[in-house]
Amino acid sequence: MKHPLNIGYVTVDDPADRGGWSGTNHYLLAALREQGYVVRTLGPLRPQPELVLCKAINQLMLRTAGKRYNYRDSVVMARAYARLLGPRLEGLDLLLAPAGLATTALLRTKVPIVYINDRCLAGALGYHRILSDLADFSRKESLALEQQALVNASVVVYSSQWAADAAVASNPAIANKVKVIPFGANLDERPALPTPRQFPPAKINLLFLGVKWEDKGGPIAYAALEALKRRGYSAQLVVCGCDPPPELNDPDLVREGYLDKNRPEQAARLVDHLRTADVLILPTRFEAYGIVCCEAAAYGSPVLATRTGGIPTIVEEGRTGYLFDLDEGGEAYAARIISLLQDPNAYQAMRTNARARYESTLNWQAFVTSLMAVVQSTVPKSSAR
Repeated sequence: MKHPLNIGYVTVDDPADRGGWSGTNHYLLAALREQGYVVRTLGPLRPQPELVLCKAINQLMLRTAGKRYNYRDSVVMARAYARLLGPRLEGLDLLLAPAGLATTALLRTKVPIVYINDRCLAGALGYHRILSDLADFSRKESLALEQQALVNASVVVYSSQWAADAAVASNPAIANKVKVIPFGANLDERPALPTPRQFPPAKINLLFLGVKWEDKGGPIAYAALEALKRRGYSAQLVVCGCDPPPELNDPDLVREGYLDKNRPEQAARLVDHLRTADVLILPTRFEAYGIVCCEAAAYGSPVLATRTGGIPTIVEEGRTGYLFDLDEGGEAYAARIISLLQDPNAYQAMRTNARARYESTLNWQAFVTSLMAVVQSTVPKSSAR
């Protein structure tokens, strides 16, 4: 049965693309429609000539000053988005804006806006490398736009407590409309329930998922593999999403490269790696959220990851995985893996807990249910009936 709300869904990228924003735009839209909501997509948005001009300015600044222009969250792009979106809002009861900083900051409309994001820019400046070298004017402009987007929104939803806390710290006046609802796993199908497996296995299978080897902590994952082998344990590290440096020549390093979820045969390979992994290892240096941790939970894989960004919202220490400080290296990860190898019952319990966390929270159906409950309780019924 269709719900009475007419929802606009605004995304800069194509919501049909399973690769855009790690697939979040696509899978959130699919979950809304599966629950019977009437959703009108308002993307992709490619305003011209603004987009070409802003990209050119960014490249020029990088070459001449070594500074970035955060054009994605710039006044120029925000004005362009407002120009494109304004005429398209007729008949809508609600506007959902994933990663909607620039798309909603300067939008003038009576339609209630639900702003959804995995990070607060004010809390991420200096945290993520890409946001550490912004030109001063660009930093100030983006921060001001974020505040306009937060004020414009009727509801502000973040995927983690880390992001929500940063938003409230940047503007305490918005605290009453900030909510934390964890994002879900970006999977086409709900996996079958994991069954107990032989553990310890003949060879423990470590899975690393990340598009940037250094940023996602690939060297630490590789060091963990080497440490396990030095201690006499048979292990392999499967790397999906990137290509480790060629000088890393351990025969138990399996190079899968980037797997495109838009291509069925590559998506199937990724699912197979998630299904067969014994643990997901993600020593990431920074992480706004960590969708891959949700995907691992769907397959009952414990997660070993850094205690940073949004990851502590996903991974429950000692129940669904283990969290590590940024300064801990491969030996620390290997020691935790060995502790699981020596306690098969604890490992099987962790698998069960991980899947239960996915079932209750880390899926998009749960996100939509929680999101729309918040909307109905906070947005005036005359605005979002």
